[in-house]
Amino acid sequence: MRLVVLANREPVRRVEGRYEVALGGLAAALYPVLARRGGVWVAWDPGGAGERIALKDLLVVRVPLSRRRVAGYYQGYANQALWPLMHLFLERFIYKRGWWHDYRAANRAFAEIAFKEGGAEALYWVHDYHLGLAPALLRENGAKRVGLFWHIPWPPLEVLEVLPEAEALVQGMLGADLIGFHTETYAERFLEAARALLGVRVREDAALVGGRRVRVRALPIGVDVPGLKEARSRVLERAEEIRRTYAGRRILVGADRLDYTKGIPERIRAFRRFLERWPEFQDRVVFLQLTAPSREAVPAYRGLKSRLFRLAEATARRFPGAFVHHYGALSREELLAHFAAAELALVTPLRDGMNLVAMEYGLVSEGLPLLSRFAGAAQYLKGALLINPYDETGTAEAIYRGLTLDSAERESRREELLASIERLDVGSWAEAFLRELS
Repeated sequence: MRLVVLANREPVRRVEGRYEVALGGLAAALYPVLARRGGVWVAWDPGGAGERIALKDLLVVRVPLSRRRVAGYYQGYANQALWPLMHLFLERFIYKRGWWHDYRAANRAFAEIAFKEGGAEALYWVHDYHLGLAPALLRENGAKRVGLFWHIPWPPLEVLEVLPEAEALVQGMLGADLIGFHTETYAERFLEAARALLGVRVREDAALVGGRRVRVRALPIGVDVPGLKEARSRVLERAEEIRRTYAGRRILVGADRLDYTKGIPERIRAFRRFLERWPEFQDRVVFLQLTAPSREAVPAYRGLKSRLFRLAEATARRFPGAFVHHYGALSREELLAHFAAAELALVTPLRDGMNLVAMEYGLVSEGLPLLSRFAGAAQYLKGALLINPYDETGTAEAIYRGLTLDSAERESRREELLASIERLDVGSWAEAFLRELS
């Protein structure tokens, strides 16, 4: 059965005039499956031309969308309405009716192009909040088997109802046969929304829709465990160079794309609180905050960037040598080398569907992550040091604890952490989802 993946982002990159598979993130999980089954990846075409990219084991079909459509669908509805709402940031929720029309039109374009590639008998796997209406639209076109994985949180009903199209969004998602979330809480909230907003009957982990049984499951995603273990050996030399750069200091690391959900300013302030309370560490540690640019066309992100830069500069002046902020994209290898060099990672989102940084760090380093209890990963990663990112003093105390753990507890926590991460291998996740769907 042919597999057709629908995702806003494509799994390829252009290198020296040709395309190659970019095996990071979702592509790392789905490329091996697509290569074995034969299949198509349908994604947005940033050039707007509807290009087809044929690689050895993968066909990428790009959906042509006008700049105006992208502005409404992606920058508007997806990232200024759905994103803040799903992460419980109501103060950042912005709504414009025209954005909804663009979102619906873009979802229809994805569904129509995908169905032309796959036909009625293909297996369709839709990914994330950009394409919440695509499952129902695929079914309208004639698709018989559709799966959806929602990669971000799902909010409580009273928050979801702020969205004027909440019923239409839930109805669109219920076009799937299997809907996956990261946690049981998100799955239960979705079923509650289906029951309350649409009057759908719910039995255990399923919604009964028009004679169909739509299963709604917690199927947590993980990372490419074998790939990261292999990568670790490649970055150890570079990690040692980083340690020499900061000789005499113990390294802490934070790595995020620029986003208000990631808790970067709160994390920096907690680190400042740590140094104020334990000044003996001011010459003995360095915190490397690595921030990748993201969504700079969205006003909220431009404002966040400005505030973050001011805070980072003030912190570096106040604690010279103890804080470094790097803003810009790093290669995958360079990022992993920084992870391998650090003995503590600060993974402190204010809200996150899952968060894979803590897992990547755990596999390539010998340290422990300080992990927000508001990330989905906190439910699965045993051994991590859990913190409340809103509590700056509590986070400061957790930093101190992480740096002063005795060797026996550190080793015990490392064993638990590694076992937890290996159970969440992303390849196993992809196969498990597709087994349930088929």
